[in-house]
Amino acid sequence: QKDECENHKCASPCNLTIENEERKYLEFKQLAMLDSTKVTLFHIHIGNRSFNKGPDSTLYYAWIKNNFGKSLVSLPSSYIAMSLSLYSIFIASMNITLIDPTGSCYGLYSQDRCCKSQMFFKALVNFTQLSNNCNKNSCPGICQRKFLVKDGNFGSNIYLSCCQVDILNPQININQCSRSDSSKNLPWYVPLSMLFIVILSFCLAGITANNLLNWFLDNVRRHRKMKSLPVYILNDSEELETSCNCLYDDNSINPVIHLNHAIKFSLFTIVVFVLGYLCFCIQKYSIFMIIYPKMQLAHPKFLKTGWIVEGSLISVFILVIVIADIKLYHHCDTFIPCQSISQINFSQSYLQVKKCLDDIIDDLKSLHIIKLILDLATLALLSVTFMFGATGIFRFYISTTTQLTLRLRTAFLLDRPSRQFFNTIMSALFTAISLAYSMIALFHTILIFQVIFRIILTTSAFIVNFASHFNLIIIMSIPFMHYIIQIIDTYIRYDNIIPKRIIQLQQTLDQDIDKILLADHGNLDINIYVSYGGATTIELPEMLREEDIQLSIENYVRYLEDKPNHRFINTKSTFTLKYNRSSDDTVKVVLLRCINGCSKCRYQQELEHVKRCVEEHLQSKHIHYFKNQLSKVYYTLEDNPSGTAYIAIPNELYQYLRYYSPQISLTIGRILFIMIIIAGFFSVLVFTAMLDYRVESFASLNSAIADFPVIYVTTILSLRNLKVIDLGKDEIDKILLAGILQYRRGYRLFCRRGIYFQPLIQVVRMAFLDSNHLRSIEYVQSHSDNNTDSNIGHSTFHRDRLQSRSIWTIIKERIGFTDAGNLYVSVNSQYQPPAS
Repeated sequence: QKDECENHKCASPCNLTIENEERKYLEFKQLAMLDSTKVTLFHIHIGNRSFNKGPDSTLYYAWIKNNFGKSLVSLPSSYIAMSLSLYSIFIASMNITLIDPTGSCYGLYSQDRCCKSQMFFKALVNFTQLSNNCNKNSCPGICQRKFLVKDGNFGSNIYLSCCQVDILNPQININQCSRSDSSKNLPWYVPLSMLFIVILSFCLAGITANNLLNWFLDNVRRHRKMKSLPVYILNDSEELETSCNCLYDDNSINPVIHLNHAIKFSLFTIVVFVLGYLCFCIQKYSIFMIIYPKMQLAHPKFLKTGWIVEGSLISVFILVIVIADIKLYHHCDTFIPCQSISQINFSQSYLQVKKCLDDIIDDLKSLHIIKLILDLATLALLSVTFMFGATGIFRFYISTTTQLTLRLRTAFLLDRPSRQFFNTIMSALFTAISLAYSMIALFHTILIFQVIFRIILTTSAFIVNFASHFNLIIIMSIPFMHYIIQIIDTYIRYDNIIPKRIIQLQQTLDQDIDKILLADHGNLDINIYVSYGGATTIELPEMLREEDIQLSIENYVRYLEDKPNHRFINTKSTFTLKYNRSSDDTVKVVLLRCINGCSKCRYQQELEHVKRCVEEHLQSKHIHYFKNQLSKVYYTLEDNPSGTAYIAIPNELYQYLRYYSPQISLTIGRILFIMIIIAGFFSVLVFTAMLDYRVESFASLNSAIADFPVIYVTTILSLRNLKVIDLGKDEIDKILLAGILQYRRGYRLFCRRGIYFQPLIQVVRMAFLDSNHLRSIEYVQSHSDNNTDSNIGHSTFHRDRLQSRSIWTIIKERIGFTDAGNLYVSVNSQYQPPAS
């Protein structure tokens, strides 16, 4: 194809002209004079038909400026697609219409590719006045670029032909313009650099997959159950090899786990296989991913065939595993052995390869041929995974193969001596199915990460190669990158320091508890949480866990509901009691603030009984009784081979302290939200710069450095509200201690419901009086240090006079078809130091 049009002559070549040539030439000169314009792409129309539609949709003509423009139009398609078509920044476009003065000449040669190409070249050369636009160094040119479906695979199959003026010989031979000179326009280092990018992206993909797997295994290790209470391990593992079972739960306890596994397996298979196949197609057929120019292409048959094969594999794997899980669900007494998976680092991967080499040497010495073949195959697999840093993820999928094989054997094979031959054949088949699934899933998983890193590397390489043309944008990105790095560092710091600080607060927590329980006076804040319907739930701390106090608070709440000016309008209401212990151990309780904030409430008749019950209880009980009512926060786990004592706290408390507590909470969702805001603000600045800097200052380093202070100050002031506070250890300890102290005393709603904000329900209560009527009351009681297994967790108890509710009733309440709801009453005691 290279020399097909070389020296090709047409019998009577046509002279095509440009419609409105003078006006179009002025438009062309304006585009060409811009410093940012290196290539001007022509969208050619012939009559009412666009030339770039139909069979010629991948063929484009462009005016190029010097050698820089020629390097842009000769970029491989894969490079253009993986760099997100960044080269379009230097490309301008304009529409031109070609006119055939004879009306019939073009039609005679429209099917002759070489003659048609010569006609277009001649018309564009004359239109752009190519011979008159040379400078001291080089001359512009007209190029024809044809994008092919397989174009750009490591730089091969680039079809490019150019007409370029020589300074010494300004005459242009149109017959020479149509020949392909791809070998001259594609240096040897271009495909080599693309190959290096692909290899490096695979390495980064393997390392990232390994790190994510290790993070996931560590997260699984930290989440345990202490009897029936979910806890979170705070301290790091001190074992040389930390292993855990992350694939399956204890299936002998609850058969529903098998159905859960079927759903998770199906979703994981669909997502990984579909995304992996899309990433494969993106790299094999990069031309479909080119953003500019947009081409209309017919999809290759390989894509349709690939979708059919991929869909068949997904269907077969899902069908086999789902049937097995359904059979296991019906045989709930079946036990499936689970295999633990340990974390792995690069040094351990190196040790595995070294050990495999030692085994091969031993096999050669002992002449064990079969074992030698197996060890050589193992070395080949380990070498590939070791080279790309994916040994850990490879071990994970091999463990998946083992687990899937065990599940299929348990589900389909019968433990009978007469079925031994059949079981042997089916076991080999199940192993083949599981191994095929694991290897295909492994390849798809690596491909997903590999495409992401290839795009990042290619985009970065393009910006670095043309850094002189991105000076202003690079300068503008510095404060944004600094801000993002600061947020990520703060998140990692909090993730590391919060568990350690919680461990260090054990002794301080006990001291603060003793101060509260030994105090002579303090405040009791009774928080009433109101939800839809009118059912109530009361939560009490250790100092008020007594049946008479709970009943008196319930009567007082119902009494206030009948008063027109003291209804529970807000979703959370509070009334405060103040207690004072005198020298003769008598306790006096007074109302400090009612639910509407009144210091002297006129509705205190029913409150007298509450105060009397609290006074009698506080006077009759002592600190040892109250300590026995405290909730347990710290747990010690020693069920590990090394005997290391793991310190854990309830998982719900850790989740609140780490992700939802004031000032120190920083979640991945918040980081993503901040990044989106930063990306939007950065895009505004970039688009503004592209609109304003249409002269040489856009690429001027001096101009960019001069603008840097203004850009930096503007960025800092604009992002000030998104700033993440990086607190010191003392401030972090105060915030953590406040939450742990509440949990220690029995509070749960602060970490489960937060501020309990329900604006619509609040509006309904203000509008309709009947919606405020209370229906029933529940009492939430937290477990204490001396509770048994049945008391661990967040248990509730109902009064005998309340009717029990069925599951259907609870479901209807949750949906909203009944008037029942929840009203939480939480009592909070605040310590006040004695006056000096």
